[in-house]
Amino acid sequence: MKIAFYFYFLLLFCTVFSFAQTPTQNLRGRVLDKETQQPIPAVSVIISPSNKGTTTDNEGNFRFEKLPIGRYSLTFSMIGYDKRNLPTLEIGSGKELILTIEMTESPQFLKEVVVKAEQNKEKTLNELAMVSGRQFTVQESNRYAGGYADPARMAMAFAGVTSAGNDQNNEIVIRGNSPKGLLWRLEGVEIPNPNHFGDGQGSTSGIISMINSGSLANSDFLTGAFPAEYGNATSGVFDLKLRRGNDQKHEFMGQLSVIGLEAAAEGPISKNGASYRFNFRYSTLELLLKSGLLAIETGGFKPAYRDMNFTLNLPTKKAGIFSLWGVGGLNFSDDNGTTFRANERNQMGVSGLSHKISTGSKGYFYSVLSASNESNKSFQENFINNTTWVTTNQNLYAYNNLRFSTLYNYKINSRGTIRTGLIISRLGYKLNEDRRDNARNTLVNYLTENDATHFIQVYSQAKYNLSQKLSITGGVHFNRFLLNDNQTIEPRFGLRYQIDEKQSLSAGFGLHSRLEPISLYLYKRRKTGETFVQPNRNLGMTRAAHYVISYDRSLGENTRLKIEGYYQKLFEVPVDSNRKNFFSMLNSSSGLTTTVLTNDGLGENRGLELTLERYFAKGYYFLLTGSLFESKFKARDNQWRNTVFNNTYAGNALAGKEFPLGRQKQHFFVINSRLMWRGGNRYIPINLPESIKKNTTVTDATQAYVPRLPDYWRIDLGIAYKINKMGATWTLSADLQNVTNRKNKIQQRYNSTTKQLYYNYALPIVPILNFKVDF
Repeated sequence: MKIAFYFYFLLLFCTVFSFAQTPTQNLRGRVLDKETQQPIPAVSVIISPSNKGTTTDNEGNFRFEKLPIGRYSLTFSMIGYDKRNLPTLEIGSGKELILTIEMTESPQFLKEVVVKAEQNKEKTLNELAMVSGRQFTVQESNRYAGGYADPARMAMAFAGVTSAGNDQNNEIVIRGNSPKGLLWRLEGVEIPNPNHFGDGQGSTSGIISMINSGSLANSDFLTGAFPAEYGNATSGVFDLKLRRGNDQKHEFMGQLSVIGLEAAAEGPISKNGASYRFNFRYSTLELLLKSGLLAIETGGFKPAYRDMNFTLNLPTKKAGIFSLWGVGGLNFSDDNGTTFRANERNQMGVSGLSHKISTGSKGYFYSVLSASNESNKSFQENFINNTTWVTTNQNLYAYNNLRFSTLYNYKINSRGTIRTGLIISRLGYKLNEDRRDNARNTLVNYLTENDATHFIQVYSQAKYNLSQKLSITGGVHFNRFLLNDNQTIEPRFGLRYQIDEKQSLSAGFGLHSRLEPISLYLYKRRKTGETFVQPNRNLGMTRAAHYVISYDRSLGENTRLKIEGYYQKLFEVPVDSNRKNFFSMLNSSSGLTTTVLTNDGLGENRGLELTLERYFAKGYYFLLTGSLFESKFKARDNQWRNTVFNNTYAGNALAGKEFPLGRQKQHFFVINSRLMWRGGNRYIPINLPESIKKNTTVTDATQAYVPRLPDYWRIDLGIAYKINKMGATWTLSADLQNVTNRKNKIQQRYNSTTKQLYYNYALPIVPILNFKVDF
């Protein structure tokens, strides 16, 4: 409370005693050819509502100085290139707005080129993605209620995307697939799961992201039939880009919230355009508990975390642009009860050196060398017979990876482009797992490995505009996993037909595959005595065939409707080798299995999705998404069942409004809301009579995944007040998750003491208060 009081006082002081000058800010940027990354001179840039104009210089740069605080639109036009329009750009007094604009050369046809809507966020940064892709912006991440400025939670508002059922993590379920099928990429290269409190064993989620939206540039989110450059993914791709620092002016940010105490800085390193950007965050809850300023009952559970990310952008005159970047995080938790004690330590770090160089008017090379570390260390003790603490489990899973990725983007002409690339990954691992054998009264080692293997990926894809209305893509992705010499060849195809200037049809097909965590391949099973075998070492990758068709229609200048249907056939899925069991990796979101697996499983996902969106304009926006879907699997018992993620239906309704305040409309009051609704997760019901009889939990396997928990729904509310003063923007906000305090059931349990069934519930109302200053 003391800290909050001091910050509220500081906010009031700065509001009252700031200079009474009208705050202004600069807007500048650079325009590049999308296919060659060459600067484009003489581009006409018009800014609205003032309708002032300028043109880019020989290096593609443009600049508008001392603009009054508010929202603006930019229009970029040049003969031979498609027009670009960027609407409702927000300019605040605390930070310059710096843009990188990529323009596409207009195909030369005999007839006039169809002008397409430019505000379509369904159009990804990667133009090779014809279907099931969406570009998301930093402003969207901050705007969506209940998002915590976390890109993973923001993505749950998109059609076909749901959570795994627990508010305490940000697992991403796409079209009924396991969260394990998601690929995380950063700066064009695969990275480990960038979330706090993940388990390091295939989980793609955690409680909160290590990368907040303020550190990101515009990025892509893909949900099916990915272009050929994306491998090792069966459900979706999160293709993230880090923001570069201001190369002309030093800027800073300070933030205090329930999420964390955060600081950031950026600015120029030299006069040749080099810049730095750095962001650091420390767990607020940990700080308050340690300082004694907050005294709450946590039930013995004490979570803590900290993270950082940075970019150093180093352009040269002739050797291209070098970028050194990195993301890292630590988190640890202690959970102490009367009969058990457990602690867990996790860390993830990745750093990379990127290089981009144009080869003139025909293309560019882009290469990345990265190193990453991901580790999970856990320890558990139990109080046996009320007399002795006994270690029951201790694990270490550590992965040290080196990756080199390079691609060449070649511009054939104004109609066609070819992109070819190579990815080589050295996958290092250090694994140890000890479990207690109660019969022998000792710890037994089930896994000890310290070695490395390699994963090789090669791809090539082309895009060609056959006419002013029809564009096609085609490509192939090749994988080879050297641990067991498993390999796949994956063709990819896509097309888009522009019916008229308002509507289009698209279709996509692709074969895709995904590795399991290396620890699963190396899992040891006791054969006799001290003899162990590795039955899963030769396990193949999970395979998936994606078929997608999409209809997109503009309903006005700022409103768009999209309908997309899909079918996914999953095959060679790892399942239990026992024909009487129905375990499938399609129902697993993380962790290791202790069963012998074989690639005999199948799965099917099918569904229909709808998106109706009004982009932010004239002070408001809305987003309505809905999905009807079915997700099934078959194990070796040869029965088709629901997957645990077969919720049947899901939907979101988001809306927000911005109210300018003050004479010069330099302050803003913002309100955002979100309703999330979906069917409950499937589960295996508990057989109560048998559980009572045996005094332990006994499930009814004959009804596996038939029943469903009650519908999950919640309402989130976000409010913010922004004050723009000379040289600084102050923001006070509150993000209220589950504002109605609904009790959503997430798991059925059996209590052996009361002999009754009970349920675990998702989080109650969670207020995330936040104070931020940009200067």
